[in-house]
Amino acid sequence: MNVVVIIVIIVVVLGIAIAAFGWDRYRGQSKSGAVANFQPTDEVFDDPQTGKRTRVWYDAASGRRDYRSD
Repeated sequence: MNVVVIIVIIVVVLGIAIAAFGWDRYRGQSKSGAVANFQPTDEVFDDPQTGKRTRVWYDAASGRRDYRSD
């Protein structure tokens, strides 16, 4: 019983620390010296706000997506 309570407390404390400090805090930032290499994908859709066709561009190194009007 006591072991289970201790494990639950540890998990809760770790969860709070991860939420507070951000496990993926720097995920969106590119590494120093890295150049974004966006490539167009086959995903194309009509943007309802502008009425223009929008293509999705993807950078495999960083996992980022960008949306550009055709």
